[in-house]
Amino acid sequence: MLTSRFVSSMRRDSTRTFFEASPTAKLLRSDYAPLILDFLQRIFKSGELISIGQSDLRTRLTGYQEELHETEPSLLPGPPERYLTQWSDAGWLQRFLEATSMEPQFQLTRFAEEAIQFVDASVTRGTNLVGTESRLRLVIDTLEDIVRGASASPDRRLEYLRAQRASIDAEITAIESGKSVQVYHPSQIRERFQTAVDLLKALQSDFRAVEERFQSIAREVQQLQASSDDSRGHILGHALDSEDLLKQQDEGISFFAFVSFLFSPNQQAILRKNIEEIQHLAALADQHESLARVRRMVPSLLAEAEKVMRTTARLSGTLRRLLDARAAAHRVRLANVLRDIRHHALRLRGAIECESIQIFVDVEAEIGSPMARTFWVPPQDFDQMLLTEQVIDPRHAQAMASAFAKLQRLDLRKLRGNVREATVLGQSETLAGVLERWPLTGGVVELLGYLQIAHDDCHKIDVTQIDKINILQQRSMSSTLQVSIPRIVFHPKAATREMATKPR
Repeated sequence: MLTSRFVSSMRRDSTRTFFEASPTAKLLRSDYAPLILDFLQRIFKSGELISIGQSDLRTRLTGYQEELHETEPSLLPGPPERYLTQWSDAGWLQRFLEATSMEPQFQLTRFAEEAIQFVDASVTRGTNLVGTESRLRLVIDTLEDIVRGASASPDRRLEYLRAQRASIDAEITAIESGKSVQVYHPSQIRERFQTAVDLLKALQSDFRAVEERFQSIAREVQQLQASSDDSRGHILGHALDSEDLLKQQDEGISFFAFVSFLFSPNQQAILRKNIEEIQHLAALADQHESLARVRRMVPSLLAEAEKVMRTTARLSGTLRRLLDARAAAHRVRLANVLRDIRHHALRLRGAIECESIQIFVDVEAEIGSPMARTFWVPPQDFDQMLLTEQVIDPRHAQAMASAFAKLQRLDLRKLRGNVREATVLGQSETLAGVLERWPLTGGVVELLGYLQIAHDDCHKIDVTQIDKINILQQRSMSSTLQVSIPRIVFHPKAATREMATKPR
């Protein structure tokens, strides 16, 4: 009885703490919760973005506010920078710096992911199919898999394999004897498909929790090393083992097993084949949004896995740099000791000599190598120029500004999105095929953008074959410009990043 009361009290305290301190609960209870969740859902989930730059996110929030103020001008009246700062401070957005970007990046935190997932499940519960039979079968199969995988008995494993083989043989015999093949009813197909889509949504929302768990592990190791007074040998061993420590946690074991499974070429081929066949099932013809999500599943999961792996790589580098910091502290301590020795030696320089042993410290001694001397280089000559006052021609400046305003922005993210959409089912596509679906609107500059993407992302560039691309002139919309370029074949993302995405 006392144990039951204690457990009930603990649960009550945990629930109270969740509603008082959790960023997830604060987001759901916010006055602007519907607007915040709708905006974050639109940008990160519907837009399938993992992270976004500060200027781009600010521009999109400004557009969202303008759209909102057309009907309700009193909602979100402040500047977008203030809301982005508030959402970051509240724990709904994570602001970080990328080595490849010149501006801060934003991504959802696990608390925002939990709130979006909760609201999405609650809103769609009345419209989506509630699958009870498929969920029960999934639970039973999972429990059976746990019992089978946890048993080390060869007899039990052989018993299961023989039963499975007997069931398969019986089904083969029945089909060969002319019996009809048992297929799922359309309602069973839709039920199982909805269960798979729900699991996919939950999986895509779990990546932020995995990433934050890795960061908390790294912080624990940093605190342990910062407060440790062990010898340098122990510190060295601890720093070198910290990367393995990330992989030995439950989250690390599960995540790297997931990465190994996802990046397997055989598993990718099977998965892409199943996704392609699912697209043509008549029972799922009206599931447009869910089919699109499943069709983009492999590129989306690959991108999420790469993001988490880049985070773990940065954390490993940070942990290794702790050793350099500790070594620097040892050097500072040694320098202080040498300074004290020199100070005491200067104090004893004028003292009366004694017959005891004396130590002479030459602090000015330096060890150098003649090979370290650089070769003589003649001094650089500078041309003397007579400075004159610069006069700005207003007409020339206006003409230059007008020409600059007419320049079109090259959106490499949009071009990469076209390439990703063209190869989403695992097939390769030529540049000419991509341009048939998305014609050039930016002229030769946009064509150069595709060439740059092909070079940077390691797609195939065949210089032995030449393709001719017709570009519509923007000034005279009736004439075309024909450009000859090497044949470019865009491959699916997994085929171009083998060395960069294989797990250790």
